[in-house]
Amino acid sequence: MNTTHDSRSEIQWVTQNHQLVPYSDAKISIMAPGLTFAVLVFEGYRAYWSDAQEDLQIFRLAEHMKRLEFSMSLLNLDHPPSTEALTDDILSTLRANEFRQDTYIRLQVYVDEWGSMLSTGPVGSSVICRPRPRVADFETGKKFVVSSWRRNADSATPPRIKASANYMNSRLAGLEAKRQGAGGAVLLNEDGTVSEGPGGCIFFLRDGVFVTPDGTSGILESVTRRTVLDIAGPLGIETAERTVDRTELYLAEEAFYCGTGQEIMPITAFDDKPVGDGEPGPLTRRLQARYDDVVRGNTDDHPKWRTPVYKV
Repeated sequence: MNTTHDSRSEIQWVTQNHQLVPYSDAKISIMAPGLTFAVLVFEGYRAYWSDAQEDLQIFRLAEHMKRLEFSMSLLNLDHPPSTEALTDDILSTLRANEFRQDTYIRLQVYVDEWGSMLSTGPVGSSVICRPRPRVADFETGKKFVVSSWRRNADSATPPRIKASANYMNSRLAGLEAKRQGAGGAVLLNEDGTVSEGPGGCIFFLRDGVFVTPDGTSGILESVTRRTVLDIAGPLGIETAERTVDRTELYLAEEAFYCGTGQEIMPITAFDDKPVGDGEPGPLTRRLQARYDDVVRGNTDDHPKWRTPVYKV
């Protein structure tokens, strides 16, 4: 049974090709290479409602846009939209829907109309925003299993870009984990070292240090992962980026999974081997609390990470 919150009825307006249109009117060609050959890159953003600020604030918009620029460049798109235009699209869409609650934003750039897998234009774009409350697993955590599927290599379909084609790999691993009764998957590289999960990065605590696979381990260079590394130091929490062996996961004292959608979600077991006592750990809880303060503007730290929507 699918228990995902269906927020379609709450979405009134989307942006397509830099024009606000009713959600029901947003269409692309059924022969668009973005659909038929997955010539599509995207970004997922979160905007958080702040009672104190009485505003909706997009988290680390500039960093997401920088990654999108790289993704568009690798697809060799003709005249891709500018960061400024796409930023305006996001703000216009949020304002048109008048959301005053935590919101998820998906921005897509793709080749539209009719074309082959080598088509580089015409380029279309879309922005859709929908209410998205925090997942319950933020509190409870999930059990993970190591997938039999291997992470796609940088020399094949590079995970460093956020392309829809890469998510077939993620889907296969996620479905396998679901069949095994687990909440998430760990993807290994061809050499057997740890990469990431289907939609997020992995941190685990060993000997008092939170370790995460490094940037050459086949990961998407996650904005949330970067945020965790940035906020951990001032809390006195040591971190390390390096190559990680599978068996190290079984030595974890704490662990969590991070990304825009799940934020910082505790991992309570790997392959049915409990992480610590099988409950979210105290350092993970400290990072969650600090993350929540930063994204909601409950602290004056990192003001450039938060882009106001209504107060300009």
